[in-house]
Amino acid sequence: LPTFWGLCYYITDNFFVNLVVSKIRRISNWLNSKKLAKYLLETKPDVIISTHFFPSEVISDMKASGVLKSHLVTVVTDYRLHSWWVCDCTDTYVVASREARDDLIRWKVDPAKIKIAGIPIEPVFSKKLDKAKTMEKLGLKSGIFTILAIGGGFGVGPIEDIVRATNEISEPVQVVAICGHNDELVKKLNSLAPTLKIHLNVLSFVDNVYEYMDAADILISKSGGITVSESLAKEVPMVIISPIMGQETRNSDFLITNGAAIKIDRPSELKSILEEIIRNPEKMDKMKDAIRTVKKPAACYDVARIAIDLC
Repeated sequence: LPTFWGLCYYITDNFFVNLVVSKIRRISNWLNSKKLAKYLLETKPDVIISTHFFPSEVISDMKASGVLKSHLVTVVTDYRLHSWWVCDCTDTYVVASREARDDLIRWKVDPAKIKIAGIPIEPVFSKKLDKAKTMEKLGLKSGIFTILAIGGGFGVGPIEDIVRATNEISEPVQVVAICGHNDELVKKLNSLAPTLKIHLNVLSFVDNVYEYMDAADILISKSGGITVSESLAKEVPMVIISPIMGQETRNSDFLITNGAAIKIDRPSELKSILEEIIRNPEKMDKMKDAIRTVKKPAACYDVARIAIDLC
């Protein structure tokens, strides 16, 4: 129900709707956070780093009532902001973009509380690997345009349609499809592979996505905050297909506005888009230049330093 999800996302981002909904949400949060509250009261941490609005709101309420004295660092894990991230007793907000900073300021957050440091990702994504050696290790052919399609941990999205569309490209390409825990999709693609003219490498869940990103020329995936941050760190441009309304749309718009990605409405558009990129490598170079202006691959370290400074 992507349309219903998007509708809820934008309605609850309204100031007046949020005033009403926040009271109900806080009752629900408190009922579902008793173990968290008990843990915090027992451990009494000096600083808490929160990467989700649910614990941020619970912790903020505990600080407001005086039962918890910890400093609260809220790390916003999307490139634009939803109102639910705003909590009165947050000491520091960490955001990934100037746009998210401006969103917080519109919600009356003190600019002195906001730091632009990025979205934390595994440090391994910030280390550039030797492409030729990586491709050899992964069993991929060198010198061929490499497309990486990722469906997340659950293997969602039109991965099969993406594979079929890339098979129509007139230029030589190879495709790596990472299907996560979607075993049915793995079976479908493996049965499809012998009928294709392209080289297709089908994988289930893997823990070395960073290597496949280094090998890829382009990434086709949904525009979740973490995936976007990982792709930016690896300097691999994205093609985003019909992002779900809400945070995915806002992340997508951020990338497109900055020239770091391409958005299309359906997989059938992939053929013409990718052929144009392959035949005009300067377009890829331009996107990579744009990526370098917005990427923040060391965010995990910067957030840790912010937390330490609060001590």
